[in-house]
Amino acid sequence: MDLSFGAVKESCRRVKGRINSPKSIHLRQKIDRESKSWLWKLIRAVFVIGFCFVILYPVLTMISKSFMHQSDIYDNTVIWIPKHFTLENLKFAWDGMDYVKSFFNSFLLTLLVTLFQTISCMVAGYGFARFDFPFKRLFFVFVVFTIIIPPQQLMIPLYLHFKNFDFFGLYGLITGGSGPNLLDSYLPFILLSATCMGMRNGLFVFIFRQAFRSMPRETEESAMVDGANAFRTFFSIMMPGALAVTATIVLFSFVWQWNDTYYSGLFLSDLKTVTKAFQAFNGYISSGRLYGDLTSYSSVYDFTDKNVLLVLRNSGILLVMAPLMIAYLFTQRYFVESIERTGLVG
Repeated sequence: MDLSFGAVKESCRRVKGRINSPKSIHLRQKIDRESKSWLWKLIRAVFVIGFCFVILYPVLTMISKSFMHQSDIYDNTVIWIPKHFTLENLKFAWDGMDYVKSFFNSFLLTLLVTLFQTISCMVAGYGFARFDFPFKRLFFVFVVFTIIIPPQQLMIPLYLHFKNFDFFGLYGLITGGSGPNLLDSYLPFILLSATCMGMRNGLFVFIFRQAFRSMPRETEESAMVDGANAFRTFFSIMMPGALAVTATIVLFSFVWQWNDTYYSGLFLSDLKTVTKAFQAFNGYISSGRLYGDLTSYSSVYDFTDKNVLLVLRNSGILLVMAPLMIAYLFTQRYFVESIERTGLVG
């Protein structure tokens, strides 16, 4: 009986020794680390999939609805993939928005604004980063204020300023009349962009300033020792070093200006951009007031049906977003790289 108890006790001691051996402890620690790692990966995957669903669900729904025939709208078995694929909705939106004309108006305006915004904000950001001048900090506070202050607060002054444009009253002093009307043209957008007062230009100046401040001064000082002036140093050294930041600003400026409705609605009445064309198109179909060749669609669509109007709106929105989606397919690699290099998150 004693021998059996001693044998069992010895066996337990040996098992305990194996369990508490360094090899066993290392194995348990490895299993714990791997289990925690997989748990973190699972939680991260759930969050990423959830965020992607929230972002992509409206876009996928819009694309799906745009190609649906009216019979698919009332078919409960149709959720994502249409049974009767049609381009009639897009054709109607294309004609209703006068898409070709409004597209070229938007493209030219966006291109000009992007060009002037990028150049002016780059120069301003370089000045704030590298030069010392009186009231520098105060001026930069004003730049930050342009980010904080909503553009709606400046709506009336901007409208009146460009309706009777007069540079410090000189035009009225010389001619004795009111200044020229710059509305319904690209001039208000160009002047605002060239003077760093366009859409989100304060943010662009801030990004350029941070980028130029992070560059080493040694390269700039070496160029000056070699005889380069401030302009040569800026164009030969500072600008090439800020290509990633410049790519980010160009992409942001282009996208925000393309989707702009505030400034376009404020300065343009007769000149139609894509967003203004969609707003007019949405107003016409909502009221059932068709014009020109669109009257032939009055027997095709029931404009009193909210589901039909939703499909037509989705088609118009898809035409507005299509150029940006196509451009993103070709520039997404450069866009991601520029975001990573500039450190922009969120």
